[in-house]
Amino acid sequence: MGGRWRRWTASGAVALMAALAGCSSSGSGTATTQSTSTRSTSSPSTGSVDEPGVTPTSISVGAISTLTGSIAADFDGLAPGVQAYFDMVNADGGINGRKLNLAWNLDDGGQSSQFTQLSHTLIDQDHAFAVMVASYWFTPNYFVETKTPTYGYNVSGNWANAPNLFGAGGNSVQDYAAGVAGFAYFLKATHSKSVAMISYGPAITSSYDACNTAATVLKQNGYNVSYVDVGAQLGGSYSSAVQRMQQVGVDAVISCMQESDNITMARDIQQYGLKVTQLWFNGYDRSLLNQYSSLMQGVYMGLSGTVPYEVGVSDPSAYPGMAEYLKEMNKYEPAFTYNAVSVQGWQSAALLADAIRQAGNDLTQANIVNITNHFTANNGGGLSTVTNWSTAHTTVTYPLCSATAQVKGRKFVPVSTKGSQVFVCLNKSVKNPVPVPAPAGTPGS
Repeated sequence: MGGRWRRWTASGAVALMAALAGCSSSGSGTATTQSTSTRSTSSPSTGSVDEPGVTPTSISVGAISTLTGSIAADFDGLAPGVQAYFDMVNADGGINGRKLNLAWNLDDGGQSSQFTQLSHTLIDQDHAFAVMVASYWFTPNYFVETKTPTYGYNVSGNWANAPNLFGAGGNSVQDYAAGVAGFAYFLKATHSKSVAMISYGPAITSSYDACNTAATVLKQNGYNVSYVDVGAQLGGSYSSAVQRMQQVGVDAVISCMQESDNITMARDIQQYGLKVTQLWFNGYDRSLLNQYSSLMQGVYMGLSGTVPYEVGVSDPSAYPGMAEYLKEMNKYEPAFTYNAVSVQGWQSAALLADAIRQAGNDLTQANIVNITNHFTANNGGGLSTVTNWSTAHTTVTYPLCSATAQVKGRKFVPVSTKGSQVFVCLNKSVKNPVPVPAPAGTPGS
């Protein structure tokens, strides 16, 4: 599985911890304006539209991803997720008589200068109606200037503020402090009394920012954060850290490291006989579990605001969006079904499609942006907690909802809260994190 719960690469030093609870916030509103169906179509449109990428029979969209280079595996899933969603919609006749066309999938090669050049190519030369992005080198300037509807994988603060930038799977704001209530709830739910926090140093910003912020806020609210290492080495040894955890009586470990380093740490924990509850934010990966199941037993995986894959199979009536995602990805892009950035691509495509449906024959870029910013409870095609796009470009809206899975045997088992609901929704309080009802539109409600 790739993307938000995945491995890191040494040369990348990139911020791929956006899936941490609260890194990208989700919010709710009092009204829901978007269609929640991913399969409904409308009557054919009439006439032509004088807009980039639009003909009487098609809407052409472009993508920029990092497809080659040392960090390509962290970003290559977006276009397959978009393509599978488009294929599904087109098989039903498209939207308002138009087929959705992912006409261009460009590779920035992991270079910021190349990304900037390709931005101009898609907008000025190819005339894409909308753009999908999966790149750490995302620079929003030209997309904002041209008011192009822009969607994708949010791994930096560059997605905030502008009304035409829509980060998938939550919203466009990154706020690490907002998610600390989720850390606190986990500690209380597992009856943990003494917690260790471990991350890389400031050079890998989101790893550091996530755990460092959480450690600070938890301490301020009276939690016993008895060991903090926010300077761990990428690909390093963790035996000394584990020994120190043992000496100070740690009974819970929260890791903001990549999955391979989590495995190394888990091996040291097992070797030294340390009995702890572990929470990882990278490691929700079936191939990893198949290889290291003995080291991962009992480990909790923080999934942020995304529906676990497993409930799409075990409870498709409660989670039809995930059931549909699994079915269509297995049909059209099977190599990327369990790639988390593909989930981001699907969510991005679904958000664009929801706006296109509502736009009808008023199919302009400006109208798509305006319609989307009136969606107050969008759930990414049923794959995520709801986002209030009227505020999501600038602020965190509570409650924040996140899901968790636990390793049992060779399976990830979603942790249910009430009935079939897999999301825990919390308000801002860290001192007293008490679950509240999931906002309307939340999958499983």
